[in-house]
Amino acid sequence: MRLPFFILFLNNKRKDIKVETIEKPVLNRNKIIKGLIISLLIGITAFLLIFFLTIDENTVISIKDMEKEFLLLAAAAIFLSVFIEGLRIQVVAGAVGERIAFWESVKIFYISSFLGGITPYFSGTIPGQVFLFQQQGISIAKGILIATIRPIMKSIIFLIITPLLFFYFQDSLQEYEVLSWLLLIIAIGFSIIVILAFVLVVSNPQKVESLLIRLKDISFLSNFFQRPTIQKILEGIISQVRVLQESYHLLLNHPREIILAFFYTFLYWFCYFSVAPLLLLALEMQLDFALVIALQVLIFFLLPFLPTPGGSGAAEVGFASLFSFFVPAHLLGIYVGGWRLFTFYLNMLIGALLSLNLLKDWIVKKDDS
Repeated sequence: MRLPFFILFLNNKRKDIKVETIEKPVLNRNKIIKGLIISLLIGITAFLLIFFLTIDENTVISIKDMEKEFLLLAAAAIFLSVFIEGLRIQVVAGAVGERIAFWESVKIFYISSFLGGITPYFSGTIPGQVFLFQQQGISIAKGILIATIRPIMKSIIFLIITPLLFFYFQDSLQEYEVLSWLLLIIAIGFSIIVILAFVLVVSNPQKVESLLIRLKDISFLSNFFQRPTIQKILEGIISQVRVLQESYHLLLNHPREIILAFFYTFLYWFCYFSVAPLLLLALEMQLDFALVIALQVLIFFLLPFLPTPGGSGAAEVGFASLFSFFVPAHLLGIYVGGWRLFTFYLNMLIGALLSLNLLKDWIVKKDDS
């Protein structure tokens, strides 16, 4: 059986790992380098634009007077969030009958974060994780479950917490009430759609199969679905959805692990969102901790919809726009840059370094494309 279309390309040079390949690689070395360059260029350009529009003599003074201990705490919060994510991966893998070493799960997170950060809509994250799980001897279907259960849990947690935070800080957000309401509605709607789609897929795969068959019968789509490549893709989807259902039911038989995975997911985002308020403290600014988290939740609900690699550019501009109501103009540029450095580029750098050895084995070179 061939890997489904969403699994990354492999070249099977390692004899100790049994790997199947796909006929047409999804990514190659040039595409990865291109994605990295685009992500960096857009992100750095957005940061420099914000920085030079807001810099003045007070900016330099604020940089010199920054509280270094809070910068260290921000870095510690990010590393702690990664370790928590490693534990979450272990727990979910164990619930579906698979074992994975802690440091391997941490590496998987870093590498898949790197792949997500260089692809539009973070589209490389889940395929990267599934492939890396397979490298550990975990089946594709179980790998898909382990990789997708995190965004599902995140959506459930955000769906519960976001409205509570929003209504609690409604007075603080009144200066851009229309935008806040729009973001809130989009965030809640997206979460509900993702959760319902996941439940439908794992609880009744027959309906998914029936829906795909109906799409094939639509006149203006029939030619597209009659293509041999598309038919193979649909067969792969249907096959993996059925096996995914079995893994999901296996997971349901471990309520303790599910609760623990939810706890780790909540703890991960708590640590991750703690970076922004810690940076404010480093800049000697006081702002309600929960309000800073509420604003970040709105941003991270929308990032997956943005076509730039890793949400670069939009993340910086969105963060600056929301926090411009609370952060003095001369601090806004360094605040946005520091936040993006800790929450995105630090993980990207480590993920890139960890990927170097793997790139030699499973990135398809241009001559082989």
